[in-house]
Amino acid sequence: MPNKRSSRRRVNHFSCPHCHQRLWRMNSVKYYLHYQNADEIQKNLNITRKKASFLANQRSVYVDCNRWIEEFFCSQHSTIWLLVSRQQDGKLTSVVAKAKDWQKTGKTIDPRLLNPSVSEYSYRMSRSGHSQNKYYKGLN
Repeated sequence: MPNKRSSRRRVNHFSCPHCHQRLWRMNSVKYYLHYQNADEIQKNLNITRKKASFLANQRSVYVDCNRWIEEFFCSQHSTIWLLVSRQQDGKLTSVVAKAKDWQKTGKTIDPRLLNPSVSEYSYRMSRSGHSQNKYYKGLN
């Protein structure tokens, strides 16, 4: 009975929402979603009002461990950020993360947007290859 206890068959594979090719995990941080009040908790967790108010009174912010945003890689579309949700049966579903999802992740910055504290010149230089820099041209 080989592979009786193998966990290989339980590995979740994700596909690109645009081209339906397999996505690869980038070993990035999982950004879990946070909810501030009882209304958000009730709406997003699909629980009763009484349970939602109990959870809201326990702590100021409720962290949903069953929903997170994670970075994936597609060979055609490069980096894709997906909102991954764990269903009650244990299966994982994913959709493309939206700006409103990023706002629920503990004040993190959406990586698809430019950082406002970085100048345009610094951003351009970070995106240019070393071959365009005149210092490196002289070395080749």
